[in-house]
Amino acid sequence: MKGTAPSFLIAMPNLRDPNFSETVILMLDHNDEGAVGLVVNRPFPGSPQVVCAGLGVDWAEQTMGDIRVGGPVRPQAGCLVHPPDWRFSDTQIVTPDISVSTSREALDELLPRADCPFRLLLGYAGWGPGQLEQELSEGTWLSVPVSHAVLFETPAEQMYESALASMGISRADLANTNSAIN
Repeated sequence: MKGTAPSFLIAMPNLRDPNFSETVILMLDHNDEGAVGLVVNRPFPGSPQVVCAGLGVDWAEQTMGDIRVGGPVRPQAGCLVHPPDWRFSDTQIVTPDISVSTSREALDELLPRADCPFRLLLGYAGWGPGQLEQELSEGTWLSVPVSHAVLFETPAEQMYESALASMGISRADLANTNSAIN
């Protein structure tokens, strides 16, 4: 099964890996070479000001954006998820209303803004060839359509339930298995 990008992958309750338990992942790419996505519902535990100071960028207190943990791979790498109104040399259009950029130009332009909803995600999730297909066949993930409202208008701690609700599903509807998937 290829082509889960773009979509949200929602971790099923039996996924116990602490990196992915109860996560919503924005899938960016999925092909024969593997898959890449960004965890979008894990708040970054540190100070945005400290992170931005380390990047040499100002953080606007009145910003519409926030910083989240994007995944366990390369946690020092940043990726901006933002509306397509702002385009940069490296901008990837994920859906008609969601874009991703990683350039310094994007950081400098978007982080200090008070009028652009964005998510600065540190790190990413990656799968090798065939790995995500195997996990999908084992029932580890549920693939649902990407929702701009869930991504930009929902607090991180409510995204899991909101992404499920966008498909008419509740957490209680998800079947819990007796064995944990690590």
